[in-house]
Amino acid sequence: MNRADLLPRRIDWWIVLLAATIALVGVAFVHSATTGTDDEGLARRQLVFLAASVVGAAVAVVVPYARFHRGAASLYVLALLALVAVLFVGAVINGARRWIRIPGAGFLLQPSEFGKLAVVLALASWLRFRDRASGFDGVVVPALITAVPAALVFVEPDLGSSLVYWPILFAICYAAGAPVRALSWLFLAGVLVIAVGWFTVFHEYQRSRAEVWASHFGWDRTTIDTDPAVRQVLLDDGYQPWQSLIAIGSGGLTGFGYAQGPQNRFDFLPYRAGDYVFAVVAEEFGWLGAVGLLAAYLALVLALFLLAMRTRERFGRLLVVGVATWLGTQAFLHVAICAWFLPAKGLPLPLVSQGGSVTLAAALGIGLCLNVGARREPVLAADGFR
Repeated sequence: MNRADLLPRRIDWWIVLLAATIALVGVAFVHSATTGTDDEGLARRQLVFLAASVVGAAVAVVVPYARFHRGAASLYVLALLALVAVLFVGAVINGARRWIRIPGAGFLLQPSEFGKLAVVLALASWLRFRDRASGFDGVVVPALITAVPAALVFVEPDLGSSLVYWPILFAICYAAGAPVRALSWLFLAGVLVIAVGWFTVFHEYQRSRAEVWASHFGWDRTTIDTDPAVRQVLLDDGYQPWQSLIAIGSGGLTGFGYAQGPQNRFDFLPYRAGDYVFAVVAEEFGWLGAVGLLAAYLALVLALFLLAMRTRERFGRLLVVGVATWLGTQAFLHVAICAWFLPAKGLPLPLVSQGGSVTLAAALGIGLCLNVGARREPVLAADGFR
């Protein structure tokens, strides 16, 4: 019996079950969020995207992951070219140029989602033979590998997605042995860059959203309806996050029921099939439904980290750490934005929000992780983690 015959037996089917459950929940709530609207067909499209993602994940499992190590540099360059191309030929939607329209397919490709996976592969490949990674090779070069695509995504503009890249960097560098002191200096440098960027390259609407977010913590909730200044904010930059808060809060313990949430049914909450899908879950299935979805995500991320801990081969281990951090960070940021713990910005919930790119990219990442867990690649002396 060859190794290919053993592959299905070694796949972590708990990870498959968790990912499939989350994805099917996503299809259900995309349907709920678009029923009776002009976007009513999005749920069917999401099923097509999900089917394509299953095929992509299967390919990612079957191909020996060592080949992805050898092709990591090429995939990284390809992702950069796509991110540059979107700035020139991308479709403009709501003032942002984030998508490349695929002719004849009626499909929009979002390179920033695949860029996250490309960065994970590139970082894992670069740090593969750098035991106890530190200094220029272990921190500075990985930071540059991450900064280039993150900057291109920020220019689109897509602040939310650009922020997801950085926890991936810190997690992979830490797992590769980078000292905490070096990562602390890197973090401080990042804070300085953001501070300078606030006054130089941030868009006016981005600063406005952040200012509204900061100010809303000091509002007197008993006078919101009668304060004309606050009411004006809630009709402008604060409208979307405020409607999301209403949806989450009104759901109570068990919610209004599937497709029965008022913020959803009566179209008060914009972009609820994508950037604010978690608010729909909380409104229609309440606190129990929201916690259940979060628990499924937490279980998926923890299962991936446990897989990383069981993996001795260095590239595979760093790859799984990167994917787990990427999915966990993006899910956390999505929920925090819906609850207005962070300023409003567009960021889909992987496997749940409507969209082919976010679904396919997440499925490919999970498929690669399953690939790592299902194989027993030879381990060289330099691969060991002390």
